[in-house]
Amino acid sequence: MVRASWKLGGLLCVGMVFLLGCGSGQAGGKLAISGAVKLKGQPLDSGTVTFSSVDPQQQQMTGAQIKNGQFSIPAEHGLPPGKYRVRISSPVGGPTVKPDEAPGAAPTVAQERIPPEWGSKSNQQVEVKAGQKNHFTFEIP
Repeated sequence: MVRASWKLGGLLCVGMVFLLGCGSGQAGGKLAISGAVKLKGQPLDSGTVTFSSVDPQQQQMTGAQIKNGQFSIPAEHGLPPGKYRVRISSPVGGPTVKPDEAPGAAPTVAQERIPPEWGSKSNQQVEVKAGQKNHFTFEIP
């Protein structure tokens, strides 16, 4: 009798994992994230966006490249539900190194186009929610 209950419990557990994991847009509890980024009213041509846990116990982080004002993170690289700090970066200028060339002294330093309150000192936050389309729009003045 004990063996039968173990089998039934195992089947129920596998069934729940299958039902929760399939068709929900989740991958291991993670959710897809997408969005748009505008700088001074125009789509940000290039840059990066990162999301990091506000809750120090959660320790989650992900990011994506921004191209033509858009970014997309598939569920397998996404985040579980929770609150996240958003940081956006878009440096311009600076040295370029060819793939077959060793880096040397940099003649110029890249300049960050994104204000610190959206970048290195960001307090911008979003909440990733289960059962919703996690599409965020960031308008940077």
